[in-house]
Amino acid sequence: MGIQQLKRRVWSGVLTFLLAGVVQHAAMADVQAPVDALLEQQLATIERTLEQATSGARSVLYLGAAQNAQSPAFHEDVLRVQQRLQAVNPKLQSIVLSNDTHHKQGPYPAATLNTLRQALTRMAEWSRKYPLTVVVLVAPHGKVATLSSKAASDLYAPLQSRHLRVWLDALGQAPTVLMISSCRAASFVPKLAAEHRIVLAAAAADRNPSACDEPGDNTHFIDDMFGVGFDPAKTWQQNFDRTGAGATANTKSSIPDTLAQQTIADFLRP
Repeated sequence: MGIQQLKRRVWSGVLTFLLAGVVQHAAMADVQAPVDALLEQQLATIERTLEQATSGARSVLYLGAAQNAQSPAFHEDVLRVQQRLQAVNPKLQSIVLSNDTHHKQGPYPAATLNTLRQALTRMAEWSRKYPLTVVVLVAPHGKVATLSSKAASDLYAPLQSRHLRVWLDALGQAPTVLMISSCRAASFVPKLAAEHRIVLAAAAADRNPSACDEPGDNTHFIDDMFGVGFDPAKTWQQNFDRTGAGATANTKSSIPDTLAQQTIADFLRP
């Protein structure tokens, strides 16, 4: 190898390293971002409601995060679940994060690693003062134990199972449902299962959900579970078993015995 060729390879390696650093810095920038003003408005409203609630009454909090802007279906998933839960419990308190730019109901705080951390950290603080029941929906594209976060041309730091584990564990013993509407979502199930937590995944650990990339008002997973057949008088497992998403050969859910027989209506009861 000639000297000039060697120099070119060295400089190519240096530029690749520097470029990777820039990309990583940009992707991680939202982790150090200041508190999102739109999110703070939502959180402040909920905090006032919790402070005014009857002593000892259980409040139900819903956090929906539409992390990917490539399809409006992720945003519509978040709203569909909110609508269904609110029909069961009109006092439902909601936090909606969305990277979709086509919605007419906005604006919403962006769904990033930073805003998810802010929302779940505040919810953990509330759980130490008030009786809470929590429902979380994360709706992105995903890989094994990693969920992407994308808004227009901006690719934010990915959400990993270790993040969710720490943030959800901080909720203590608050009964929690986590729904992951993404490819390979079941790879999260064993990492996030807990005695007081239901985890529902849209696809097996090595599969994509049915018709993952087809346009539609909702992903198949959410449409199957919360569509016309949704029945709050049945358990989470019974409603989940109706979904045609994912691969039935692999585990897609984790429902502890303590919550297995509870209907959705009972779970959401104040």
